[in-house]
Amino acid sequence: MRTPPPPAGRIFIDLHDLPLEGKEFSGEIPGEIFELGPDGPACVSPLRYQLHVEIAGEFLIATGEVTADFQMDCVRCGQPFTDRILLDGVVAEEEVTENSASVDLTDRIREDILLALPGYPHCDEANLETRECPAAGRFQPETSYSPVHQDEAGANTRPDVWGALDNLTLPKPKPQKKQPKQP
Repeated sequence: MRTPPPPAGRIFIDLHDLPLEGKEFSGEIPGEIFELGPDGPACVSPLRYQLHVEIAGEFLIATGEVTADFQMDCVRCGQPFTDRILLDGVVAEEEVTENSASVDLTDRIREDILLALPGYPHCDEANLETRECPAAGRFQPETSYSPVHQDEAGANTRPDVWGALDNLTLPKPKPQKKQPKQP
């Protein structure tokens, strides 16, 4: 009996065709699988995968490498740049039963890639092209949010970030006249 081809655009593993020692799977899935909105990163390449898949006890285990390229905007300068998300040594595990005929790893691999996207992408940290961020040095580094300074006596102090509020004077609200009730 001939096995039907796997569904297009999916990492579909037919358990009946999987030898005991496992099998290598590789391919590409269109970047639309990430279903990203218009205001965030955009996938600009297919999702590429190279996986070794085997069954170990009650689990199907896939190990290998997955990668995809994304265009995103730098949080410092606002300019777009392209970065490659590479998960080398990815491990996907799915439970199988004696009634399982196949396993679809697509959503699991998709989620792993999405979780690897940077929350605050910086163009000078991209791995596809070396560049210096035009806004480099214009902002304080993230690690010095509340720096410690030493005063003249050598004691550690922090800047008074709320001190400006102590000097704030707001106009007092005018008392409102009570309106007589209408009969």
